[in-house]
This record gives sequence, C-alpha cells and structure tokens, in this order.
Amino acid sequence: MKQQFVKLKPFSSPEGYFESLPDQILQKLEPKPDYAWVKWAAAVLIFLSVGTYLFYPNSPENELLALEEEVNLYLESNYWTAEEVLGMSENPEEILDEIIEEELPYADILWDQESEIPQTP
Repeated sequence: MKQQFVKLKPFSSPEGYFESLPDQILQKLEPKPDYAWVKWAAAVLIFLSVGTYLFYPNSPENELLALEEEVNLYLESNYWTAEEVLGMSENPEEILDEIIEEELPYADILWDQESEIPQTP
C-alpha cells in the first residue's frame, strides 16, 4: 500500500533575514516615551476635585430646594398624588397651613373666622 505524499519544496529563508533579525528585535525593545506628566496631571485633577467637594459642600437650602423641585416633578407627572405626599409627612396639617398661606395670602382679610362668610374688603 503505497501512500502518496505531496512533495514540498525545501524551506528557505529570505535573503539577509538572519543578518537583520537582531536589529529588528532591538528596535522593538527600544523604550517607549515616558508620559509621567499625564500621571501628575491626573493626580492634580483628582486632588482639586476632592478639595472642591470637601471645601464647597452643598448648603442645606440648596438640598431642600432640590428636594422640593423633585417632589413637584413627581406631583406634576402624576406619579404621586397630593394625598400620598401628605401621607408621607409627619405633620400634614403644617404642610396644608403653609400651602394655604402661600396660595391665599389675604385669606384672613377676606374671610370672617366666625361666620365663614366672605366679606368684602
């Protein structure tokens, strides 16, 4: 049983391959440019960011304003109802009194507390 093998040409190297190989290897091993300044710039940026965060904290007034805006957004988008917001409060009567004061600044002048009948100013 004879097997047929394909005859391959003998391998040969390109002209001057082994003479230029050490130079090619040394070129690949050359040091890369140093970017130490990038590391320093990143460190300074982080330092300034942390310093800004620590020395200029958000004031409680800004946080309350942001919270109020967020609650208003939930109310306007009908995600929450006014009853749900009042239910989350510890003192809903106080909130209702504040709303009445904001909405009706002249309520005391217009309404007689005893008779509950509107009077003309």
